[in-house]
Amino acid sequence: MPPKGKQAFLMDPTLDFISRYLLEEEIDELSITARKDEAALREIEKPFYEILGQKYSLSLDKQLVAPCQSEADSSSTFCISTSKISMHDSLIGTIPVMEFHKGIEEGLKFLPNINILATNIKEKMIYVDNAEVKDENSVGFKFVDKENARANSRSMIKRSTDCRDLDTLEGPNSKMSVIYSEEPNTDDVYDRVLLDHGEDHMKEEIWGLREILQKEASSNCTAKIQRDPSDLCTLLIHCSEAVAIYDLRRAQELLSKIRIQSSRNGNGIQRLASVLADALEARLAGAGREYYHGLIAKQVSIPDIYFLKAYHLYLKAAPFARVSYRFANHNILNAAKNAKKLHVIDLGMRFGFQWPSLIQALAKREGGPPQLRITGIEFPEPGFRPAKRIKDMGQRFEEYARSFSVPFEYKGIASQWELIHIKDLNINDDEVVIVNSILRFKNVKDESFEIDCPRNQVLKLIREIKPQVFIHGDACRSYSPNFVTRFRQVLSTYSVLFDLIDTTIPRGNKERQLPENMLFVLEIINIIACEGSDWIERPETLKQWQRRNLRAGFEQLPVDPNIVKECSNLVRNVYDKRYFIEEDDNWLVQGWKGRVLVGVTAWKPKLDEEC
Repeated sequence: MPPKGKQAFLMDPTLDFISRYLLEEEIDELSITARKDEAALREIEKPFYEILGQKYSLSLDKQLVAPCQSEADSSSTFCISTSKISMHDSLIGTIPVMEFHKGIEEGLKFLPNINILATNIKEKMIYVDNAEVKDENSVGFKFVDKENARANSRSMIKRSTDCRDLDTLEGPNSKMSVIYSEEPNTDDVYDRVLLDHGEDHMKEEIWGLREILQKEASSNCTAKIQRDPSDLCTLLIHCSEAVAIYDLRRAQELLSKIRIQSSRNGNGIQRLASVLADALEARLAGAGREYYHGLIAKQVSIPDIYFLKAYHLYLKAAPFARVSYRFANHNILNAAKNAKKLHVIDLGMRFGFQWPSLIQALAKREGGPPQLRITGIEFPEPGFRPAKRIKDMGQRFEEYARSFSVPFEYKGIASQWELIHIKDLNINDDEVVIVNSILRFKNVKDESFEIDCPRNQVLKLIREIKPQVFIHGDACRSYSPNFVTRFRQVLSTYSVLFDLIDTTIPRGNKERQLPENMLFVLEIINIIACEGSDWIERPETLKQWQRRNLRAGFEQLPVDPNIVKECSNLVRNVYDKRYFIEEDDNWLVQGWKGRVLVGVTAWKPKLDEEC
């Protein structure tokens, strides 16, 4: 007698197939909701595991995402691993269980798998998985027509393990079994980089690089990767025009040509083209926001020592940071010449590389050092501990203050700048107050978001603080809301920056890509791949900043001729002759090959006006 009811339904494979087919769309929607609920549950569970002292394990992820090896390709890739339900299994299983597994599998196909960013063994920045792309440095995205974008969203983005290194400490093909497991002696490295050891020490380091460059040039080892930069620039501009109008076929054709000519190990324009191609692909795929925030989350996990190494190499390549910090510390020391208490408020502290040299200089002050307070303010970092890095810096500053016998107090604040109130800063009447911001105001929102923008609100707060000096340094450039125009501006600006790195750092230096990857790549990705509130890299020209600060009630101070002479001698005696430094309309400006790149100046509030 044939089976009836539910037994017949389960044993008939045709009916089982029809049932799955009809319920597929419903299951897909449920799998998305389940995935989101699962992520929210993990965020709630993790702190409780940490409180109990237990290690939080993402067991489900480990079951769903597993490393696999392709016979055709020896490089590591990642594949989805789910239970394969055979016909025999279907006889003893249940439909909800089978559909649950199918729902997870289908859901994972179209969700951008950001977890890969954290689990890849090479700790890469940019992830690729495109068999048609031959360049080892490329980032591949799969594109679909607008009409079919929703239906095919599962396959919109692909990532793999061939991508841009964050560290590049061991070269592009290195295999690292433990990520960042062995750090150098951090105390020695920090002292060597952040303290002032005199001009002779700097000259020795920089000229050592110059000798290696000369040997490379004489050996002709770079001739094989030289190409006409105009060809790549033309391809990049045409590609940006195709991306702007969402011309998929044209954009992909041009990107393929760019990949062939670009290389992250090539000359300046070739390395820049590789980064710009990554940004264009992310924008064309509609994945700019996820791509950028994934890189930010990845960067947070990197120890500070690697940013210090990037900063150190950048100091040897370009004088911009050294001169800006020297200008700022010169103005601080002048303002606090007779002060017993000094309070420095640093807007956009980042890693605080500026302050050990100030502590060192204060220790040498005639009459002894003042009581120093530093309030470091930084934007919150992603994750469960948004203030960890800025608070940890206080311990490093305390060690320097103790070693130089400088009375010291520190407070770290992780917040959007416009949300800070003057009461949060604990300002005392008997202290000299300095507000300092070097190259970070560009990340505060401007009028593109609202008329009374956060940028003006922060300037209003600074006036309310009434500092003796407000030191402001920023990049001398701005970007258009029009994408094609903005792309041309980025190409023009960063080709200069990549050129100076290419000219001053030997290609054989294994840490050569650190300054670019740590300082420039994220900015480029944000400007090109992101729009709206996600586009946060919005610098202004020095003239624009000058008008804005004057409207906010500040008075610009003249540049001290002594600091101009001191910094000019440093650049002329130590660095490449193509760098220049000069005073222009009360700004100390710096540049490369005639192009002004950064400027720094000092302001004070007009106290005769109402705040």
